[in-house]
Amino acid sequence: MDKGQSSSWGHAALSLLGLTSDTHKMDSSLSLKTPAALPKPKPRHDIASGSSFGDDLTMKLSRINGAINKMTKDQMQEKLSSIGLNTCGVKDVLKKRLKNYYKRQRTAQCNRALTEDEVLKFDYLVVIDFEATCSETNDNFVHEIIEFPAVLVDARGQVICDDFQRFCKPRLNPKLTPFCTSLTGITQTVVDQAQYFPEVLAEFEEWMASHKLGTEHKFAVLTDGPWDMSRFLKTQTEISNIPFPRWARQWINLRKAYTAFYGCGKVNLQHMLQDLGMTFEGRPHCGLDDSRNIAAIALRLLMDGCIMRINEYQREEKPAGRGEGGSGGTRGSSIHQPPHRSPPKSRMTQKRQQGREGQSIQGNETEDIPQEGENIEDLLHYLKLQKS
Repeated sequence: MDKGQSSSWGHAALSLLGLTSDTHKMDSSLSLKTPAALPKPKPRHDIASGSSFGDDLTMKLSRINGAINKMTKDQMQEKLSSIGLNTCGVKDVLKKRLKNYYKRQRTAQCNRALTEDEVLKFDYLVVIDFEATCSETNDNFVHEIIEFPAVLVDARGQVICDDFQRFCKPRLNPKLTPFCTSLTGITQTVVDQAQYFPEVLAEFEEWMASHKLGTEHKFAVLTDGPWDMSRFLKTQTEISNIPFPRWARQWINLRKAYTAFYGCGKVNLQHMLQDLGMTFEGRPHCGLDDSRNIAAIALRLLMDGCIMRINEYQREEKPAGRGEGGSGGTRGSSIHQPPHRSPPKSRMTQKRQQGREGQSIQGNETEDIPQEGENIEDLLHYLKLQKS
């Protein structure tokens, strides 16, 4: 194949994106080369959607993805702007957003029905981020929920439509530690005037019922990590001597959904916000503010084409019997996580790791905000930064 044929192949692929080297001043590195004899591709099974594409659609999507892979960040932002999509985020996020857009466009043009894996699973997401009592050492300290926040996300309309916030009075450690007040901003007066957890839980379930969640609308709980349901809520129901709620037995761990969708390494709330070109709004460790920021990330994933799925659930452990390595045991709980292969670390995570190894933060990047469930030393360090 001569240079003219190779160039026309690249221009044909770019035209599928509505781009040409003339109109967008693309350099020659965007040209897509092909072997002299291009074999007719076999229908393949798309790993992401679980569906089988026809030959023509497969070739078009392959060419489009190849062209997108060769685009610069500026070129991707220019194209996203022209089609009315969000232009914020690191390059890998923009790439995923653009590829998903063209995938949806091409499959719709081919009148292909959506597969089960491509259909939204839930009408609403209920974002929860508890705040609990804590001490500076946490040695043998039992955490009790003192703030019960929730943010309701309309997954189909892709908007936040309501929120819920109540404070709870702790029973075991009714007096808050200075560390807890400093971390959460919740004062002793606030919890003294609050109701106990069972009453607050009843109000929350009335709030869910008012939105017809679980009756007319299918919903899922969404959290930032596994701790809210598996640790805080589980401990609190045992303290209050009430059943563990059925609606809390399975949930979406946002961190897992994020890393699976964008193909990056481990993240926390601050990492996700930075990668998406967002900033934390409000006060860290205010449960309602945390929930609102988590909801904002979930909305961005939905807009980029992520199909939210349950990825963790609470599993009751049966008492150990004879021949099971125990002499009776006690009932407990654990997080069940379906086996999966961890995705490779993306350039997003690699860059953050390089910054930590150099012990310096470049540009306008902010220091990570520690989250519940992480090392207590990080929380102490964060509090010192707040006071300074």
